[in-house]
Amino acid sequence: MVPSTTMHPCLLVSEILINIFAEVNERDEEEAARTLAALCRTCRAFREPAMKVLWAHLGTLVPLIRCIPCVKTIKSKGKSQDDLPTLALEREMSSTDWDIFLSHSHLVLTCGYYVSRRDKHPVLNSPSHDIGTDILRALSSPPPSSTVFPHLRKIRWTDSRKDSIRFFRLILTPALEFLDMSSITDSVYSVIIPSINDACPSLRIMHLPKWPFLHLPDMFDKWPNLAYVTSGPLADATIQSLGRLTHLASMDICLHKLHDIKSLVENPGFSTLRRLVLRAYNINLVTAFMRQVKSVHLREVKCYLPNGTTAVGIQEWITILLDRCMPRRLEILEIEDYADAGVEFPDQFTLTPDTLRLLSRFRGLTTLDLATACTYSLDDTTLTQLAICWPNMQSIALGTHWGWRQQSDVTLNGLLSLVRLCPQLESIGLVMNAVTTGITSQRPGGGVRSSKVTSLNVGDSRVGDPLAVAAFLSDVFPRLLSVDAFNHLGGRRRPIPAAKEHEEKWKEVERLLPAVL
Repeated sequence: MVPSTTMHPCLLVSEILINIFAEVNERDEEEAARTLAALCRTCRAFREPAMKVLWAHLGTLVPLIRCIPCVKTIKSKGKSQDDLPTLALEREMSSTDWDIFLSHSHLVLTCGYYVSRRDKHPVLNSPSHDIGTDILRALSSPPPSSTVFPHLRKIRWTDSRKDSIRFFRLILTPALEFLDMSSITDSVYSVIIPSINDACPSLRIMHLPKWPFLHLPDMFDKWPNLAYVTSGPLADATIQSLGRLTHLASMDICLHKLHDIKSLVENPGFSTLRRLVLRAYNINLVTAFMRQVKSVHLREVKCYLPNGTTAVGIQEWITILLDRCMPRRLEILEIEDYADAGVEFPDQFTLTPDTLRLLSRFRGLTTLDLATACTYSLDDTTLTQLAICWPNMQSIALGTHWGWRQQSDVTLNGLLSLVRLCPQLESIGLVMNAVTTGITSQRPGGGVRSSKVTSLNVGDSRVGDPLAVAAFLSDVFPRLLSVDAFNHLGGRRRPIPAAKEHEEKWKEVERLLPAVL
């Protein structure tokens, strides 16, 4: 019997082929480009779908530019590994050159992560070539009535060279939904930002630089569909325009000054906000800003404070947060400061049980991380009362990043209560007093076990008998991989008595864990 040479009808449907080739692209990252190129040459039916997948998502402009026949490669004369060969033009681009370039650029959906070696990113692959400014200038003058990237949806632009500005403006099309300019310099940013206002009405995700102070009162009104924003300091009027957006779900901004607090409070906004990240000099700015937020959808709140905070500041922040969101719906709550507690420690830096009990109203928490200069007045009873309110908690860290710098009243029994009442826990950060264990040798954990916990941070906890504590931990946490102690205290470390001795004992606990499993 002669085998049939006709293709299955399903393989004549372009959408089906695109899905198949996209799967090839996902599963074979190293050889994906070669495989897709081979598919393009296999038959006419495969060519167009394979080309769409091959050129849809580019990590750099280099592959696109190397398709232009008049582009040459100039080898680097430097000896450093960072010195890459440069792409340059041998002659002016002809109509044929443009036809080839446009036939490929029309297929691109995401691009521009890199333009040159200056734009290296730790996650994405590094570029193989620098792109000469002569190429950028040439691409900035396309043939009349042509659109270079008509279907471009996503661009991360990192080139701050002035020669790239015209080309950058060229890719700001109405179809653009994602724009990342977080790495460009202030001088280029101030020139570019006015061009974006009317050019990209479909923008949904926008990442702006985090250093320049932005004062464009009605800037965000131009993008009604904007849902995700990161930005540097904004003027009060610009913040208000951001708060009026009806689809804004995530915001990550820096707070420099809030001049017109009264006006901001009288005009609350951000009603659709689900995620809020604030970077401010101090907790007072964060609290003032929170007064203008009113969202029942808020799920995540993070604050980063270079100038630190006090116990009173944290209490006020939690109180305002309870009023401005639906407490039961909040899932992630984090705060981190970078300033020393100063001579007032511990008087103005002790989080009392009353302050900590405010956190019990956030009954939907899955992540709680309080990495501040404050210490804690916390014992087993209060910890148990809190744990009862957090049945969904997966990760908790209470001051272990910088340590409590005084004796903790939480014992291993308190840790047991936390594990028993929070069965979803995977990571724990808690300062304890493990000098007197009060545990039995036959079943140290008393039957409480959690196979999900793999990471334990004990900060500057005290410890007595390493073997007894290791037996306890291995019984309660059979999959525990590491015990982190005294590792993140840094310059503001206020050593507890015999700190070095306790640090060495915790290292011994970690070494003994495999032996007592």
